[in-house]
Amino acid sequence: MKSFSLLDSFSLTKKNFFRAPQWELKLAVRILMGFLILYFLTAFLFLGIGGFYLLTKENPESDPILLINPLLGLYFIVDIVVRYFFQSIPVTEVKPLLILPISKKEIVNGVLWRSLISFFNVIPVVTLLPFCIVFSVEKGLNASVWIWFLGLVCLSLSSNYFSFLINKSKRTALVFLALFLIGYGLHKFSNVSVLDLFGKGLNQLYLELYWILIPIVLLYFSISLTKTYLRKQLFLDKGLSKKKEQIVGGNLNFFDRWEGMGFFLKNDIRLIIRNIRARQVVLTGVFFLFYGLFFFTQELYLDKPFVLVFAGIFITGGFMITFGQYVPAWDSEYYSFLMCQNLPYRKYLKSKLYLMMFSVVVCSILSLPYLFFGFNVMQVIWAAGIFNFGFGSMITLFSGVYNTTPMKLNIKAKAFENTQNFSLIQMVFILPKLVLPVLVFYLPFAFFGFNAGLVGLVITGLLGLLFQKKLLSLIENTYQKKKYKTLSSFNK
Repeated sequence: MKSFSLLDSFSLTKKNFFRAPQWELKLAVRILMGFLILYFLTAFLFLGIGGFYLLTKENPESDPILLINPLLGLYFIVDIVVRYFFQSIPVTEVKPLLILPISKKEIVNGVLWRSLISFFNVIPVVTLLPFCIVFSVEKGLNASVWIWFLGLVCLSLSSNYFSFLINKSKRTALVFLALFLIGYGLHKFSNVSVLDLFGKGLNQLYLELYWILIPIVLLYFSISLTKTYLRKQLFLDKGLSKKKEQIVGGNLNFFDRWEGMGFFLKNDIRLIIRNIRARQVVLTGVFFLFYGLFFFTQELYLDKPFVLVFAGIFITGGFMITFGQYVPAWDSEYYSFLMCQNLPYRKYLKSKLYLMMFSVVVCSILSLPYLFFGFNVMQVIWAAGIFNFGFGSMITLFSGVYNTTPMKLNIKAKAFENTQNFSLIQMVFILPKLVLPVLVFYLPFAFFGFNAGLVGLVITGLLGLLFQKKLLSLIENTYQKKKYKTLSSFNK
C-alpha cells in the first residue's frame, strides 16, 4: 500500500493551481489577499497584546478572562456563520487516487489536515496566545489560563470541522439551523440565555481544570463525524446512480416569441428550477431583500443616506449580484455546444441582461413594505433600483468576461470538492458594483443635498438605458475577443 502524505496533497494542489486557466491572475489576487490577511492578523495580534491592559484599566478589580468569556459565545456563532459563507473547503480530486494503492484513511486524513490551514483557525491563536502570555507575565504563571486557551483552540477547531460538515451535508446544516433557532427562541421568549450559559461554561473551564474534557471530546466528535461522512462518500461509483425525477420547466412556450433570445431565457429558467446550485444562489438573492432591516431599524444609519444607498443596492440587486456574477460560468459544462449553434452571441448576452433587469423590477416591487420606515427610505431604494436596472446590470454582465472558472452544476453530490465555488476574482469584481453607486450618490449629495444624490443615481441608470445598445456592443466585442480563451478555460 502506497503512502499518501500531507506533502503529497499539497503538491497535487500546487500542480492543480498552476495548470488551471488564468493562474497568473489568480496568483496576483492571492498575493493581494495575502497582504490583506497579514494586515488583519497583525491587528488581531496587537488586540491580543493590548487586550489585557485595556480590560485591567477599565476593570482593575476583575479578572480579564471572566470579562471576556460572556462575549466569546457570540464570537463562535459569528465564526461558524462566516466560515460557512467564506471559508474555502479543501478541494481534492479523489477519483485518480482511488485507483492507486492508497488507503481511504490516508486520503481522508489529508483532507482533514489541509482544512486546518485556514485564516479562521489562526485568529484565536494569534489573538489569545499573546493575551495569555501577557497575562502570565503580569499576574504570574497560572495553569488555568493555558487550560482555558487550549479549550478555546479545541472549540475553534471543532467549529472548523462542523463548518466542513454544514457545507457538505444538508442534514447537518438543518441540525445547526434548528439549534440556532432554538437558542434564539430561548433568548427572545424566555429568561434562558444560551450566550450566558456558554459564558458560564467558559468560566468553569477557567476555574475547574477538568472541564477541558468537554472541548476535547467535542473536537474528537467533530473529527470522527467528518471522517465517517467523507469515508461514506469515497467510492468511484458515488453519484453514478440516477434518481427518477419529474421533469419540471418543460413547457415554457411563452418565451418563444423572443426568437433566439427566448431559447437562452428558457435555458436559464430551467436551470434555476431544476438545479440545486442555481436555486441556492437565487435563494441568497431573496435573503438580500431583508438586508435593509439591518440598516433601517437603527437611527444611526438613517442619518447617513449614502449607507442606505448601499442597502438599496443589495435589496433591489440581490439576484443580479448573486446570479449575475456567475455569467457565463452557469453554461460552462455545455458552453462549447452553445457556441457552435447558429445563435447570435448578442442574443445570448441580452438574455442574461434582461433576466437581471427583470429581477431588479421584481425586487423593487417586493421592497414596498419598506415604506414602513418612511418615504425617504423608499426613495433611496427605488433610486438604487433604477441604477441597478440601467447601469448596474451592465457592470455585472461585463464582469462575466473575466469569470472563466468552470462551474460544476452537480457539485453538491461531490463531497470532496468545494461546494461554495468561492472565487477571490469574483469578489474583486463585486466591489465596483457596490462602491460605484455610493460614489454616484455621495458626490452630488455632498454639494447639493439628498435629492441631488437621488437624481444622480436615477440619471446614471437612465443613461445606462439610453446607451444600452452601444454598451452592449462594447461588451459583446469584449466577449467575442475572449471567446476562445473562455472556451479553453471551461474545457480544462
